[in-house]
Amino acid sequence: MNTNIVVFLPTYNEKENLPLVTERLFSLGLDLSILVVDDSSPDGTGEAGDRLATEHPGRFRIIHREGPRGRGWAGIVGLREASRTGCQYVVEMDADLSHDPDELPRLLEAARSADLVIGSRYMEGGSAENFGWFRNLNSKTARFLSVVILGLRYTDPTSGYRVYRREILADLPWDRMISPGPSIVEETLFHIQRRGARILEVPITYKDRRHGQTKITPGIILRWIVTLLKIRWAAKR
Repeated sequence: MNTNIVVFLPTYNEKENLPLVTERLFSLGLDLSILVVDDSSPDGTGEAGDRLATEHPGRFRIIHREGPRGRGWAGIVGLREASRTGCQYVVEMDADLSHDPDELPRLLEAARSADLVIGSRYMEGGSAENFGWFRNLNSKTARFLSVVILGLRYTDPTSGYRVYRREILADLPWDRMISPGPSIVEETLFHIQRRGARILEVPITYKDRRHGQTKITPGIILRWIVTLLKIRWAAKR
């Protein structure tokens, strides 16, 4: 993957969305490649990724991850692998088109003067479309706990739409990362903040997924809270 930008997409049951987001990203005309980490999706996402890798040699790669499924485990594999390439920027985003590829150039422009750029739904100019009461409550609670437990005083610390300077990712303690689920976005932000990195937020419009179902459940939320506490406890030690 000899491109200036590597876009990391974690996937689980995104067979319909993966070709769409791939087409949108390549249509931007940027010097980018796509790295997918698929958690053994039963819907055929892995096979769809294999076809895309054949169609776009050198610009699309898929890792078929085995073992326990989890957004966090996939994130550790994907971000760590992307940090080992020769790119300048690593983009992290969802594969379900809730993160609009057309907003990526603005985030990349901001990354010229930052180590990490976070796409924020909650700063002035940002928004989250079609959030129901449960998603709104979950998001507000997550933001509050991220501040209280980890000291992440940003408008949207739980956002998974980000641009990292590759070097800042390569410096993270991947062998000590413990998030099995969505808390990986807070865990990476926590470690980057502790390094005194330059962190900026840019407003984005979050659009609820077009196809498939959300993976967020009450059980995942509970495990997320427990993991935040473990991250903080490990840092104190």
